[in-house]
Amino acid sequence: MVKYLLVIFAYLIGSIPFSFILGKIFKGQDIRKLGSGNLGATNAFRVFGKPIGFAVLILDTLKSGFLVFIMINTDWMSTWDLFPALIYGFISVIGHVFPIWFKFKGGKGVASSFGLLLIYNPLVALAMVITFLITEYITRYVSVSSTVAAIMAFITVVCLHFFVTPDLIFVIITGLSAALIIVRHRSNYKRLKLGTENRVKLFDKLDQFFKKEQ
Repeated sequence: MVKYLLVIFAYLIGSIPFSFILGKIFKGQDIRKLGSGNLGATNAFRVFGKPIGFAVLILDTLKSGFLVFIMINTDWMSTWDLFPALIYGFISVIGHVFPIWFKFKGGKGVASSFGLLLIYNPLVALAMVITFLITEYITRYVSVSSTVAAIMAFITVVCLHFFVTPDLIFVIITGLSAALIIVRHRSNYKRLKLGTENRVKLFDKLDQFFKKEQ
């Protein structure tokens, strides 16, 4: 029974809408009515600015790794009959993407999936971040960067499974997370095709610096 109750708990943790909460507290605004209307960190950055955006990014990252961290780094739950830690982490990702509080319309699962990887295997998370930043610099599209990073994370985990240490549950969970990220970005792909997708200015100052140096 405990293992199933913990599934519900993991989902509820993932469902905490930090972008909505912080937007209401500090800006008095509903993020669902601003920008893209998405509850994720990207929209929080766009409509509320860097302080709230970074806070949302960090909190969304932490909530999916919370139970995973406890299960693999402490003995608090060692006597309980539970599912593998990664399953609870992925359930939190599901909660983030499909929160019960907002008719199951949440974020796109990038930050929460990263948090899961960061706790379970920091090297895979690092590969995801590097891929994201490189792709972001080249394309200036968060949607493209998120998709490529998710695919790279899955490829990295598959390689680890076959050539380093077998970990089938890690492969499955990473694959499901990547698939979820891709599905959740379908509207972005349509805007990319139409040429209406928003670009980000993350590296604009860096480009200006290099131009001055030249």
